[in-house]
Amino acid sequence: MGENWNEYRVGVVMRLKIDFFADKLPVIYRHRFMALIKEALNESDSSYRERLYPEKNSVHSKVAKPFCFNVSMPIQREMKKDKIIIDNGVEITNTVFIFKQYCKFSLYISSSDFEFITNLYNGLLKIKEFKFNDEITLRFDKAFLLNEKKFEGAEVAFKTNAPILIEDKVGKPVLPVAPNPPPASSELQPTAYSHQHFNEHFNAIHDRILKDIRGCGLHKEMEFVPLNVKKQVVKHTLRGFREKTGKPYMTLTCFEGCFKLKGDPRDLQMLYQIGVGLRTGQGFGMVDIV
Repeated sequence: MGENWNEYRVGVVMRLKIDFFADKLPVIYRHRFMALIKEALNESDSSYRERLYPEKNSVHSKVAKPFCFNVSMPIQREMKKDKIIIDNGVEITNTVFIFKQYCKFSLYISSSDFEFITNLYNGLLKIKEFKFNDEITLRFDKAFLLNEKKFEGAEVAFKTNAPILIEDKVGKPVLPVAPNPPPASSELQPTAYSHQHFNEHFNAIHDRILKDIRGCGLHKEMEFVPLNVKKQVVKHTLRGFREKTGKPYMTLTCFEGCFKLKGDPRDLQMLYQIGVGLRTGQGFGMVDIV
């Protein structure tokens, strides 16, 4: 991290870039980076890991996490259909990204919690290597903090580094723009778009998330203004989902692109730190300032 690591205690927002070596990654990868994060935290401070990831049936098990992450793959890569080992006894054929050379890719993590960043970094130093699956091993190269962008005022333009997921109370996707073409009739298709409808769900979700993380909800209602966004469908998996449904993965309807967010500067700053939308601790919602 360098000699000035303690200086970062003064600030709150922290962004960490972690470089690994590998030769390929499957399109369904977020669950394994969640496992890597948990393993690194456990190596560094098991009690902190247990606080952040309590027992499955604990009242706190679904509390929002104070971080988000995104994986940036090498530009030079190819796509092909191949076997993907999701879990013991669970294999599918789907897209795999093949890197042209055994080369680096980066995991970016943003958090509002200095203790999280410290424990993650120290744990990664101990792990050195992480078995993604039976065919892929990630080899840790280095990690360093990034310079953070500053903003002032009640309005900021963001771009997505990872797709953003907004859903209603029954898990139905809510998009900030009207789908084009219109969706087919299905209970899993996005709700018909309206600016007011989207902002209602957007505010309700973030009011709850901020209560989980900092103890108080939104200081002021926010307004989401799409600039150049589009729908993005993401394949994702979790052990609980596989056990409950018997399916190897879920399909989430998200969006990505550029948008403007208006609200209280303290709320905007927090979303920059922890991510926007749902499942941020699962590799969704990481944003950067335009």
